[in-house]
Amino acid sequence: MANKRDYKPLSPFAKAFAIEYKGWASGHNITLKQIADRLGRTLPYTSERANGKRALDTMDVDALAGLTGITGRDLMIELAKRTKETLRKKTDEETARAETRVENTLKKIQRNDVSLAASTDPNKEKEMEGGDGR
Repeated sequence: MANKRDYKPLSPFAKAFAIEYKGWASGHNITLKQIADRLGRTLPYTSERANGKRALDTMDVDALAGLTGITGRDLMIELAKRTKETLRKKTDEETARAETRVENTLKKIQRNDVSLAASTDPNKEKEMEGGDGR
């Protein structure tokens, strides 16, 4: 087996695609062992790909497609659509969390809340009162 340090890092899309691939298999009661057998590969080979450690290829998609009764092309398109939606949702959620953090920070500033200042600075309350802390 190859050294894991030699693996090429996967893109966020490739990782999300692997999650969708594994979810599709699970949703159709297909095990990684069944996929490995269909490919003529070992379970670790299939597991590395389905868990986003190594990149999936068209043979992996074709094997799962054959086990679920659709074409490899149709499965590739479906998984790509699901991956795109998953990434879009994740981005939307991250944006919403960032916006909430900004709003909360602005509210603290408006209330003269000193909790945003360095917690180890003994002069922060004096600074907020208008003194220079010296």
